[in-house]
Amino acid sequence: MGRLGQLFQIYTVARPGEVRGARWEQIDLAKRDWNRPKALMKERVAHKVTLNTAAIELLKQVRMETGGEPKPTDLIFPSRRGKMLSDATFNKVLRDAGLAHDTHGFRSSFRDWAAEQVPDIPDPVAEAAMAHAVPDEVVKAYKRTTFVEMRRDLLARWASFLSEGRRDSISR
Repeated sequence: MGRLGQLFQIYTVARPGEVRGARWEQIDLAKRDWNRPKALMKERVAHKVTLNTAAIELLKQVRMETGGEPKPTDLIFPSRRGKMLSDATFNKVLRDAGLAHDTHGFRSSFRDWAAEQVPDIPDPVAEAAMAHAVPDEVVKAYKRTTFVEMRRDLLARWASFLSEGRRDSISR
């Protein structure tokens, strides 16, 4: 579950704690959304994550591996005891793979990738995808959009970029 949770975190650009606390009732597979409640969020503001195909497929895999139809209140990525994974789990996944990286670095990698590789998507869209708060009160007062469709496009491109990297590493 730790490895699957780590992949979901990467695909969705979420914070590790948001993934560890994710429950099935927050997922709308038909709309391809993950509706995170404010209690799960760093800024205590509810946030919709647009789910790319890689994230959807991973959720389907988790359902199959955990025995089918979960209860809405079940954790998506539970520990072996059915509890929330520890906050060190995702970094352990990386260490066990022989990597000296920190799980939060994937968010940083996404942000750099979006700035360098997807210049047609404005910076505020990438910031919204990461659920970053708008620091400027004037901008926050007037910017009422959440860029849902643009974020959907951005995260689809992110998943495509990640799958290209996986194909490259598999073929070596």
